[in-house]
Amino acid sequence: MISFLLVMALPVSAADSSLLISRPTTALVNEEVELKPIAGHHFNVEAPQKCGAEKAGSVTPRRFRCQMRAAGKVKVTASVCDDAKTFCRQERFDVKVGGNAWKKITRAKQPPAKSHSSPPGFLTNNTDKALARAKREHAPIFVHFFGIWCPPCNMLEEGVYPTEKFKKASAGYVKLALDADSELSWDWKARYKIGGYPTLLVLDENGQEVARAVGYRSPDALKDFLAEAKSLMREPLDRVTDAIALSKSDENGERRARVARWRLERGEYDAAEAAASTAPEARREALKARMARASKEDDAPALTAALKVLTAELPDDAEFTDWAVQLAERDQPAATALIDAVRASADRWAIDPGLSAHGMVPGDIRAFHASYLEALGREADAKAVWFLAAEAYDAQTADSQLVLPRGANLERAYCLQKAGRLDDARALYASLITAYPDEFTFHYGYGRLLLEQKDYPAALNSARSAVKTGYGDNWLRAVALEAKALKALNRKTEAARSIDAALAEAAAPKSTAVRTHRYLADLRRLRAEL
Repeated sequence: MISFLLVMALPVSAADSSLLISRPTTALVNEEVELKPIAGHHFNVEAPQKCGAEKAGSVTPRRFRCQMRAAGKVKVTASVCDDAKTFCRQERFDVKVGGNAWKKITRAKQPPAKSHSSPPGFLTNNTDKALARAKREHAPIFVHFFGIWCPPCNMLEEGVYPTEKFKKASAGYVKLALDADSELSWDWKARYKIGGYPTLLVLDENGQEVARAVGYRSPDALKDFLAEAKSLMREPLDRVTDAIALSKSDENGERRARVARWRLERGEYDAAEAAASTAPEARREALKARMARASKEDDAPALTAALKVLTAELPDDAEFTDWAVQLAERDQPAATALIDAVRASADRWAIDPGLSAHGMVPGDIRAFHASYLEALGREADAKAVWFLAAEAYDAQTADSQLVLPRGANLERAYCLQKAGRLDDARALYASLITAYPDEFTFHYGYGRLLLEQKDYPAALNSARSAVKTGYGDNWLRAVALEAKALKALNRKTEAARSIDAALAEAAAPKSTAVRTHRYLADLRRLRAEL
């Protein structure tokens, strides 16, 4: 057993002798540092893994996360073993932690007023006012977590929230919009464990969660979601969780499925599988929980096995094509056997009026099919389907009330690029940038396209426009793009200075569930490469 193997406490100073992919030397207060072992090695979860005086917050065989909770010098201890189980070694190193936990980023915390406005009738980034109004009026709260860069978020704002159908369905709700990239959303993102965008919540007047939906919803689908949520107002999800805990494992199937879906969307995979238990109605959620947990833990065999079960048991599911994409990236023979089923599923769901209830639009389904073909190496077929996806998103623009729709066109530009229609993609980005010059989103998207096409000077210009117009997490992403363009131009010293300046200005949220940690980690990885 690995726990009985010799663990040698050896400080390692030379990077090339380390058993870790990265050994960070600096971090921000509250920042979560992630370590991974080199190929052929794993963390010994039975041995000590420490972040200073505290135990590590999250350790799996392939990932070790350590949150830096106070300024100063933090000693990190990581116990690494080889996969053959012939030896283990402890590596110890210091991390210098600086900065103030809630220091404000000097860049604007909110988007420029001209670039983005929340839908009429919504409070924006004002949770205190929303809660106060809900209590005063004894009203439920509808929360729209959005990103300005998020196509389905924009599709909701452009083509659903302005409709009379939504206005009627949401009458009596206090409506709140929270910008995922603003520090003002950090507390609620952490409280409700928001992982994907858009996330739509229905809360009671006390802030207890009643219902959640992730992804786009058509006016009809959103009307149904809000009506169902109102009918469940006396059953907030915490209360339902307590109720199913007192029932037999195969009873209360619908309730178990409801709680398991909620846990899944919060990233609580063990709790999701426990909630589903053996109830047949919650079988899908149990399988998805296994898949998500395996992905989180970098457990490739378990992830492949879960994907095989999902595709075998649920061929009629709206997510079938997405699962096939993930399987194709891991087991091509197994995925190739699904080629006819994937095509049939994509063709069916792309015209199914019920697709929106699953958080998707037809372009999404076509894009999954194209990604599947791409993963199998069928480049010509993939490009043809990428163009079908672009046309589907073009059709989606008809729902928008904007002269030049933002959300669907952002997806369309990407699909045109993947289809090899580069001139069309560039022209579309140019139109979007002209229409929304103060918008981070389109400068950033265009910069990524230019970087992939190796047009490095133009990519740098777009990246710097994104840096100028970015804020919060968007700004961190833009800095990373700028550094990549500078690196490609062999201007590594400038790239390093840019990253160092950003890290000096940034702040890390207390909750490690907030995506800011991911973007900080990306910057540190890029800095290490330089």
